[in-house]
Amino acid sequence: MKPWLVVEDEDDIRNIVKVMFGVWGYDALEFRDGNQAFAWLDKIEAGTFNGDLPELALLDIRMPGPKGNEIARRMRTLEPFKRTPIVLMTAFSLDDSERQVIMHNDGVDHIINKPLPDFFELKELLDTIREKKKDRH
Repeated sequence: MKPWLVVEDEDDIRNIVKVMFGVWGYDALEFRDGNQAFAWLDKIEAGTFNGDLPELALLDIRMPGPKGNEIARRMRTLEPFKRTPIVLMTAFSLDDSERQVIMHNDGVDHIINKPLPDFFELKELLDTIREKKKDRH
């Protein structure tokens, strides 16, 4: 099974998400900031990354280095990620227009607020986003 990507600078949140992914049967491909994620994307672009590419991405919006929406925008420029569900998470409140701009301009499928939904709600939400994305292509 393909891994799921998590990019989150808060260790506790990243570790909780990793554990949830594992319980759901997915390995976690994890990065602690936007710089690490961009370095990984550089390897994919150069054809030097040998691992499995994630089938879903969960990215924090505000963190050191490139922000989650900037990572999403970069991912969308690469062919392997054209159809990958990308979900952003944020502790900050965004108004509807900010959400729409990020989703439209950066190729984001969904934005969730922190604290994250509970274990079962989050799984159901991510599965629904994955299914919708599959149905569109």
